[in-house]
Amino acid sequence: MTAIREFFEKYPWVLIAIIVHLVVLGTVAYLILLERKVASWVQDRIGPNRVGPWGLLQPLADGMKFIFKEDYRPAGVDRILFTVAPALMISVVIVSVAVIPWGGIHEVTHTYDITTAVPPKAPGTTEARPDAATLAVARSQVPSIATLVGAPKIEYTPQVNGDYGIVVDAPKTLVTITYRYPFQIADLNIGILFIIGILSLAVYGVVLGGWASNNKYSFLGGLRATAQMISYEIPLGLCVLCIVTMFGTLNLGTIVDKQAHYWAGVIPAWNVFSQPLAFLMFLVCIHAEANRAPFDLAEAEQELVGGYHTEYSSMRFALFFLAEYAGMITTSAVCVALFFGGWHIWGLNGPDPLHPSVTTSLGLCVLRAIVFFIKTLLVIFVFMWVRWSLPRFRFDQLMMLAWRAMIPISLALLVMTAIVVYSTGSEMKSYFEDERLIIPGPMAILFLVGNIILMVVVGIASTIVPAAPETNRRLRITNSRFARTPLPGGPSSP
Repeated sequence: MTAIREFFEKYPWVLIAIIVHLVVLGTVAYLILLERKVASWVQDRIGPNRVGPWGLLQPLADGMKFIFKEDYRPAGVDRILFTVAPALMISVVIVSVAVIPWGGIHEVTHTYDITTAVPPKAPGTTEARPDAATLAVARSQVPSIATLVGAPKIEYTPQVNGDYGIVVDAPKTLVTITYRYPFQIADLNIGILFIIGILSLAVYGVVLGGWASNNKYSFLGGLRATAQMISYEIPLGLCVLCIVTMFGTLNLGTIVDKQAHYWAGVIPAWNVFSQPLAFLMFLVCIHAEANRAPFDLAEAEQELVGGYHTEYSSMRFALFFLAEYAGMITTSAVCVALFFGGWHIWGLNGPDPLHPSVTTSLGLCVLRAIVFFIKTLLVIFVFMWVRWSLPRFRFDQLMMLAWRAMIPISLALLVMTAIVVYSTGSEMKSYFEDERLIIPGPMAILFLVGNIILMVVVGIASTIVPAAPETNRRLRITNSRFARTPLPGGPSSP
C-alpha cells in the first residue's frame, strides 16, 4: 500500500484520470436513464421504474441487452471502417475530457531524505544555495505535472561527535519541496483549442459510419452531419474567441481562476453575466455539435430511418449513443468552465486572494470537483429539456440559422469585445498589470452593454434584411400523378 501511495503522490494525474473516466463513463450510463425520466416528466408520465428500485438498474439492463444482441453486419459494408467509426467517436470524446479543470490547484509540501543521492557536507557546514546535483535530485521528487513553488530548501544535518569520538547523530541531507499540481488530467496552455480540435474529429466517425454502411439513408445522414458540424463550429469558435480576447489565454484552468471573485462583493464574476449573448450562442452551437434535437437532422427517424447508424446493432450501435452522451458531458463541462466559473462558488476560494484556485486541502479540491460536476449536470438537463420541448428544424432552416444568423452575430460580438478591450485605455493597462488579471466591474458592465446594444441592432436588422428565399415552396407540376384530385360536387366537378 505504501508503494501505491507513493506512486500516486509522484503521478497524481494517473489517479485523477482513473477517477474522472470512471465517473464520466458511469454518468454516461445514467444519463440515458435521466433522459427517459426527463421525457416522462415533460410528457406527464412515470418513465422506467421496473428494473431495480425506482428504475435505477435500467442502464444495466440496457447494457446487457446491447451486449447480447446479434452483432449484425450487412453484406457490402466496408468491414474496417464500419468498426472504426463508432470506436473513433467514443475515443475522441474520452480524450477530450483530459483538459477539464475540475478542482483548481492543490499545493503540497514534502520533506525528503536524499542522503543517498547527495552526500552530506562536512560537519557543521551548511549551504545557502544548493548545488546543481542537489537541485536536480530535489526536482526529481516533484510530480511530472507539478510546478515548484520557490526554490527547494536544503538542510544538511551536521555530524555530532561525543566526548569519546562516538557518532551521536548520523549526517543527513534533507530537502523540503513545495509544489502545486492542477486537479485535472493534463494542464495544457492550449486547453480550449485542444478540446475544439479533438471534438471536431467526431464528424469523421459520423461520416465514416454513414459511408461504410453502404446505405443511402446512412450516407445522407453522414452528409448532413458534415455540413451541420462544420457550419456550427464557426460560431462556436468565435464565441470562445470572445472569452479568449477578454482574458488573453487559452488555458481553461486560468480562465476559471480569473472568474473566482465577485463584483461589488455580491455578484459572481462569471462570464455569463458579462457575455450573455456569447453564452446563448455557445449553448446553441454545442447542441448542434452533439447532433441533439432540434439539430438531430443526421439521424432523423422520420426521414432517414436512423441516419448514419441505421445499419448498426449490438455494441457498435451502443458506442454511437455512448459517444453522444459523453460528448454532452465534455461540451457541458467546457460551457461551465467558460461561462459559469467552473468550480467557483461561495466559500470554495483558497486562502491566497491573488490565486484563489490554490489550496492545501485535498478535500476542498474534491468538493470543488463535485460542484463543477453538478453545474455540468444542470447544463446537460437543459440539453434534455430542449430535446423534449422543441420540434426539429428543416435542414435548410438549420443551415440558414448558422450562416445568416449565428456566424454574423458571433463575428459582430467578437468585434465588440475587441473594441471594449482596446478602448478602455488606462483601465486596461492597469488590468494587464494586475497579477490576478481579473475582469473589473466597470469593464464587465461595458461588455454587458455591448451585448445589449448588439441584440438591439440584430433585432432591427432582422426587420430590414430581406428574408431568405423559400426553398420548400410548392411547385405545380403538369400532369403529375400527385396532382390534387377534384372532389365530387366541388367547384371543378361538372
